[in-house]
Amino acid sequence: MAAQFYTILTEIGKAKIANSGVMGTKVNFTKLKIGDGNGSYYNPTEKQTDLVNTKWEGNITHVGTDEKNPNWIVIEVMVPANVGGFTIREYGAFDDEGNMLAISKCAETYKPTADDGSTKELLIKMILAVSNTENITLKIDPTIIFAKKSEIEELKNIVNDIEDKLNKHIDDSLYQEAGGTATAITLSMLTLKNGYSKTFIATANNNGSATTINGKPLYKPGTTTAPNIKEGKAYTVWYNSVSDCFFLQASAEGDATVAQVLAGAIFSTDDDTGLVGTMPNNGSLDKVLSLNETFNLPAGYYSGGRVTQNIPNNGPMNANLNCGQSKDIPAGYTNGGRITANSLASQTPANATAAQILAGYTAWVNGNLINGIAEKRQYAHGTTTTTTTTQQTVTVNLGFQPTIVICKWSTTGMGGGTHYGIGLACQFGSYGANNNGSTDSSLPTLSLSTSARSWRPTITSSGFEIYLPNTGTSVEYYAHA
Repeated sequence: MAAQFYTILTEIGKAKIANSGVMGTKVNFTKLKIGDGNGSYYNPTEKQTDLVNTKWEGNITHVGTDEKNPNWIVIEVMVPANVGGFTIREYGAFDDEGNMLAISKCAETYKPTADDGSTKELLIKMILAVSNTENITLKIDPTIIFAKKSEIEELKNIVNDIEDKLNKHIDDSLYQEAGGTATAITLSMLTLKNGYSKTFIATANNNGSATTINGKPLYKPGTTTAPNIKEGKAYTVWYNSVSDCFFLQASAEGDATVAQVLAGAIFSTDDDTGLVGTMPNNGSLDKVLSLNETFNLPAGYYSGGRVTQNIPNNGPMNANLNCGQSKDIPAGYTNGGRITANSLASQTPANATAAQILAGYTAWVNGNLINGIAEKRQYAHGTTTTTTTTQQTVTVNLGFQPTIVICKWSTTGMGGGTHYGIGLACQFGSYGANNNGSTDSSLPTLSLSTSARSWRPTITSSGFEIYLPNTGTSVEYYAHA
């Protein structure tokens, strides 16, 4: 049974397709016309060069080869919704020279318009079987986008999937209020992968303590140090799959405190943002200090200035000092000079020799220390008087042992007249003499005698002794060591 509805190539279409294989030319499909068969069906023929009654024509919106039949050329045209008011019974494909290459007989299809109370777009499809599709150029109107229903459904599913993922991403990108505790934060997240980021609003201070997000450690950027999370602040973190941890997104860095930043200046650190400095701005400092004055510099910032001190310039200072002398240096600046100690020789001018300085003593003579070698001599002079009526030995304590003692005495208690006598004691012996009551006061000649009454002195270790007459005998002595 012959097909009721079909598509055939016209003689011109057959010729052009045949010639394209032999001559290497191309067949260009460009337009599609639709018609109503002049109100009834008819059977198209190969000799036709146009439709019986054309109602609409338009550029081909889609051409291609069939996926399962590579020698089939599929031509499709979308008839717009605003075209209609007729019944479609025929349509044909034309090339760029206006030749109808193929014609189709189709089942009646009414194309309504808005006046009919309904509108629709209509897809017209023509399939041509040819031996070599490489010789056919499929030209379409680039201003028209066409899609089949199956493609639209597939595209709709893709769009819905993208929309679902996009909505999930949008939901995930919204700032989320953190759950859990200050140091064990919980967040709803998509599947973790390297670089996945999340922004949340902290609900508690962690005070810099070790903190996790969904059980994974949270660190400062590129460290293993926990960040300082503060309540009410928004934080963006990202997942690192290598270390299986979250890093705080790098933003502000630094360790300055508010006391180290100028008052009123706003700054941020890796601990917090929007911090306000409190360091006082003291402006320019200019201070002149008096001598030895101390100035306590207030804490804060200084834009410059100068601190100076008035110090008297005393010029160079020179002095020569003797032993025991001093030099008062006035307060201020001295730009040099010399303090010189005078030589010892100039301070000890003398002419004594060692022989002139007692042994055991030293003296500086013309800058030299001289040790004395002179023998020490002692001398004593005095008088003593007897206190008893009998002859007696008188002891005189000199405090040293003399080498020579000379005595001279006189008395009136020896039987009339005044008696005089002398005595001598030395290394050679003791001597004594008297004038035996002569009134002549001249002293007798000394003679060596051992008689007790010779009134001679005797040297002791600490002085001397002398034997004298009775009361009232006065003795004057001279002693030398």
